[in-house]
Amino acid sequence: MGEKKIILGQFNTKSNLWLKPQVKEFIKNSNCKIAYDPFAGAGDLLTAVREQLGFRSLIGLDLDEALDWQVNDSLIEIPKIDGAIIITNPPYIAKQSASRKKIDLSMYFSTTKYDDIYLIALDRMLEAEDFVVAIIPESFINSNYKQKYRLSSITILEENPFEDTENPVCVACFDNRIKDYDEIKIYKNDKLINTLQDIMNIRIEPKNNINITFNTLKGWLGLRAIDSTDDIKFINFDFKENIKYDWKNRIKTSSRHLTLIDIGITDEFKNRFIDECNKIIHDIRIKSSDVLLTPFKGNTKSGKRRRRLDFRLARAIMEQAYENIIRSGKSE
Repeated sequence: MGEKKIILGQFNTKSNLWLKPQVKEFIKNSNCKIAYDPFAGAGDLLTAVREQLGFRSLIGLDLDEALDWQVNDSLIEIPKIDGAIIITNPPYIAKQSASRKKIDLSMYFSTTKYDDIYLIALDRMLEAEDFVVAIIPESFINSNYKQKYRLSSITILEENPFEDTENPVCVACFDNRIKDYDEIKIYKNDKLINTLQDIMNIRIEPKNNINITFNTLKGWLGLRAIDSTDDIKFINFDFKENIKYDWKNRIKTSSRHLTLIDIGITDEFKNRFIDECNKIIHDIRIKSSDVLLTPFKGNTKSGKRRRRLDFRLARAIMEQAYENIIRSGKSE
């Protein structure tokens, strides 16, 4: 992948699968007559709305002088255009990733607390226009982005819309009205899942009231924290002996996919504790349609989005499992 493509975030859509019925309806209901892409790239999104929705007036901007658009750095400012709806796939690269790849984006990150370029892009877009449709990382759902209250809907795309990356993405639709989370709809592909408020109500937070150590060879509890691609091995807790993995040579302080955990559970209650942990994570996945778990690149063979369990939620799950056992009167 070329350096220019990475720096400019040039990942082009390969199909119109992002244009789900609910996204089309949102665009139509905006009553905007101009389709506006401030990160136009190859122009795929503008072409899609012209062909699918009949837009006749198309305006594109881009930082790349080699492209056939007006040159503009839309991470700094986006000109306002009356009667326009922004429809775009902005660049996204995390601050840490840019630093690791020696990509200098300090001129953008120096004036913000955001940790990814796409969040800066969202700010610029929402400052410029009332209506915005943006293909952005799915991790946005669990972010604390300040303009989330202007959301109308989020559509998770399980099928990859890109030709050169497998980043898990969603389509975020914003309008000019401030809302409560219970008005913001969450879709997975074409299906309405729930409201953002209902999803957030399922979240559990750690209390840090139990001594739990991750990534330690002293641990007796194994955690497979990521779904495999085979539709067989999913996120689960188990005795370390039951998870086939070279713990001794591969467990590191930075490990995030498989880990050993040390937590003080007496031998007689370890089986029940593991079962309780797996029940809690299963319930969270079912009730939230997996939305509360971190999306991971690629899908399973059946086309289901792979998920990763972050250690913060894993800690909360273990704390709750421990408390459940105590409440049941089966542990001390």
